[in-house]
Amino acid sequence: MIRIIDGTLSRLDDYNLTRDEIYCFIELMGEIGIKDIQLSVNVYYTMEGELPEGFHYYLEVDTAAYMKGFYPEKDDKIKLYFTPKQYKNDKEVPSYQVNSLEDNTGYDLPDKSKLMKVTGLDNLILGGCTVGMEVLKKKFCLERLILCPENTYHCATAIASLFLQYKGYAVVSSMMGVGEYAATEQLLLSLHVMDRYMVSRSFRSFLDLRGWMENVLGGTVSPITPVLGRRIFYVESGVHVDGILKKPTNYEPYEPELVGLQREVTLGKHSGRNSIRYKIEELRPGSPALEQIDELLEEVKGLSRITGEAVSEDDFIKMIERYERNEKHS
Repeated sequence: MIRIIDGTLSRLDDYNLTRDEIYCFIELMGEIGIKDIQLSVNVYYTMEGELPEGFHYYLEVDTAAYMKGFYPEKDDKIKLYFTPKQYKNDKEVPSYQVNSLEDNTGYDLPDKSKLMKVTGLDNLILGGCTVGMEVLKKKFCLERLILCPENTYHCATAIASLFLQYKGYAVVSSMMGVGEYAATEQLLLSLHVMDRYMVSRSFRSFLDLRGWMENVLGGTVSPITPVLGRRIFYVESGVHVDGILKKPTNYEPYEPELVGLQREVTLGKHSGRNSIRYKIEELRPGSPALEQIDELLEEVKGLSRITGEAVSEDDFIKMIERYERNEKHS
């Protein structure tokens, strides 16, 4: 069973989230199929324990809160508590920071049926994916391990995906990888593509989640951010455009519409004849300018070199109209 615990809310205590923001985020998580949510103590108390139904909640309790008892020790809505190594009740899962598997620390629990959580292991696969996972299997029982890989080497999402393919109990990730976690959206789509996970589900709510993140964090998500970026399905290169028009799956791991986006052919200095033809048919179907593909291509490349940018649709339409007028007067 694939289990992804999203820990975004537990990483955003500094942003003073409101009840409405927290509720909205959890509901959007449900729309993309994520039903396991990690909360901080602060988020829990902001919600006053009134959490949306239909989810499994995991409460992350730091050492200070644990020792002082500043957390809800008995709440049926909390499935598990991620706590320091002590045990107060059966719902507690001890959490460890493990930066390398080369140390000699033992992590065996008295009760072999108990879960444990490990954060870190950012270098797990630097020596190779298979090697890293085999070493991990010797150190831990994957079937009872909750792994939260950190992203120092920019491979947390790859580690999380690989861990789930090796039948690990669960991973903890976050939207856009906030808090140096694996990125929930990238992890979800990688499993969707490679393992046909949630094969019939639409992920259009990623658009709303992107808006939520932008509103809370401030600023705009980079247009080339995997899964969430507004321009990730924009293509200019003539060779790529030709290939995509013939067989999109050669270039795109999933259809743009799956995540609420659209494919867009842009025009610039790297464009080819097929790009020009495609845009004419898109903007002015049947235009006489279709007979002037080569001339239009040179004009597009020239303008793009001058401006250093892609040619806008408005500018391209003006070019087409000029050729149409010339055709009419000839």
